[in-house]
Amino acid sequence: MKRDDDALYHAPDLRFVKWCEITFAVNRGVYNTIDEKLFEAGYHNIYERRKAIVAFLEKYVHPNRSAKYYKFGQGNLSVALHQFSTENILN
Repeated sequence: MKRDDDALYHAPDLRFVKWCEITFAVNRGVYNTIDEKLFEAGYHNIYERRKAIVAFLEKYVHPNRSAKYYKFGQGNLSVALHQFSTENILN
């Protein structure tokens, strides 16, 4: 599936999470944190939240292909999520 493929945002959870893992090198724990924080920020609709997850990952994740998973560093994920949610709330 591709980012611009609407079916991606309607896919079963496991398929969407795997796509995020492969595309952005984020593990399930990081994905779950992003999902939870965006939900708390007002993204209650799953379709809109998944679009926001992809937008967040595109903006803040720059995977190093030599590492299996991208690392935000201590506290950086929370800072990035706060910045993203205040700049993009329900756009």
